[in-house]
Amino acid sequence: MQVGKKTDTPVVDEKGELTEDAKAAIKVLEQYAITFQERNPNLYLFNCVLHLDEATPHLHIDYIPVAHGYKKGMETRNSLTKALQEMGFAKAVSRKQNETVAWQERERAFLTELCREQGIEIEVLGIQRENLSLPEYKAVMREVEVLEQRAEILDSQKERLEQQKEDLEQKATELYGQVQEMEMQNQELLIQAQGLSKQIKELETKEKVNQGIFEKHDLRASVLKTISKEVEAEIKKKKGIAVPINSLFGKEEYVKVKKNDWDTIMEAFHQAVSRNYLLENYETKLVYLEKRTTNLIDQVEKLKQFVTLKGLGEGFQEYLKSLAPKSLKQKLEETKREAMKQNRQKKIRQQDLQKEDTHWR
Repeated sequence: MQVGKKTDTPVVDEKGELTEDAKAAIKVLEQYAITFQERNPNLYLFNCVLHLDEATPHLHIDYIPVAHGYKKGMETRNSLTKALQEMGFAKAVSRKQNETVAWQERERAFLTELCREQGIEIEVLGIQRENLSLPEYKAVMREVEVLEQRAEILDSQKERLEQQKEDLEQKATELYGQVQEMEMQNQELLIQAQGLSKQIKELETKEKVNQGIFEKHDLRASVLKTISKEVEAEIKKKKGIAVPINSLFGKEEYVKVKKNDWDTIMEAFHQAVSRNYLLENYETKLVYLEKRTTNLIDQVEKLKQFVTLKGLGEGFQEYLKSLAPKSLKQKLEETKREAMKQNRQKKIRQQDLQKEDTHWR
């Protein structure tokens, strides 16, 4: 016999002390055991033990059914059915209406009354149960234990799933933050791409300027060469007008030229010296510009590699498209969109003013 279950009538609490529910159950079981023999005179009670060593207080009762009045053979025999009939229970009329079922219902009703006296509420499950033999009862209880174990497993799985849900929600939050961070990084990369585009354009402009300088220098160099040839021809021509004369003071030779020819020769000499000086300066500057151009070309290549490595190609192309001159149709569409935006903002401001005016009224 047992009152309650381990979930509502445990023997001890967390401190190892006897619970109040267990004390009430013990009183009920003790009263039931004390009055058992009186209620059941034909059930000879030879052992009765109250156990508190498991989850719930329970009572073990061992008895021998004794029947009398047999006409043949032994007058007193061991028979549960005959013993219950002697105790006043009617003979069986069906499998579900017999002496044993009636006796169990009476004992259960008596136990229920004892529980109520101790303030223990009886739970009516609303389930009509069949009478079970002891092996059947044990099998049912084993199945109940299996189901309880499964319920515990399901509870643990539920907790694990809830934890996984929380983990997934946390991961989703983290991923959302990462997405926002990536969007910010993309904005920064777009800004960098715009800066790189500007630098590339500046470098390309400088490269064109330098190329123009090179072409200009090459042109001047060819002009200088032509002029130099002309000067050399003129000097050669002037040499023909010089008249050699004997020196009075040594063996060194002298020439005699006219004053106009001399002035012409000196002018040509000054021009040749000036042009040679300019040519040397041009050559020096040309070497510097060649080195500078090489550096600029190298920087342009590195910037292009950086744009490709960072995956900014599409963004860079879009940016270049945005810099392209817009058609009249595109300008009209942008003006129309801007006008619609301003009208929406104006309506919102008017609604806000109306709400504020209504509030103050």
